[in-house]
Amino acid sequence: MTPRTRDPEATRTAILDAAEQVFLAKGFGNAAMSEIAKKAGVTKSLLHHHFGSKMGLWADVKHRRFEHYAKAQIAMLENDERSDASLLRDSMEFYFHFLQKNKELVRILAWIFLEQESEDELCMSMDKQLFQLGTERIRQGQERGEIRSDLNPYFILFTFIGICQHWFQDRAHLTEHLAPDMPEEAVDEMFLRDAVKIFFEGVVPR
Repeated sequence: MTPRTRDPEATRTAILDAAEQVFLAKGFGNAAMSEIAKKAGVTKSLLHHHFGSKMGLWADVKHRRFEHYAKAQIAMLENDERSDASLLRDSMEFYFHFLQKNKELVRILAWIFLEQESEDELCMSMDKQLFQLGTERIRQGQERGEIRSDLNPYFILFTFIGICQHWFQDRAHLTEHLAPDMPEEAVDEMFLRDAVKIFFEGVVPR
């Protein structure tokens, strides 16, 4: 038994790190518990002891990445008294920059979409809370005439989420001809600037 296996928290972290690498490289269906155990330097039985099953391990990998964003975004929605479009814009920019700094979450989201797997309770509960808070703040803005009332609040949220996610999922392809010599972060900010304008102002000339 290694010193790490005698420390439950260190063991869990090592397993999650290894599992994330394998899941992101191969997807849930092709990931093997034996490969994860070998990469983590632990026995396969220890994986089951800490996480129960491969599905349980995958759920914790996703939850670990998603909860940092969810907690910060929930705090913003709960504590910020604004209900106009400026709060929505700040939320969009916050999500964009979070994905920019957490490329692992982008790949996790891509695998979830590709495999069309059922949602796990850990991430689902946070996602539900986010949507409830977000749509409520949008409805408040609609009631006050600060946000268009002819739009479905859920569709507003889905649209800005999709804009942010798709950029990071397909950025390499899009930037190959757009700005091949520019630093990634500079291209990101250039896109975000125009995406915010398109989302909040449209493409029709004023």
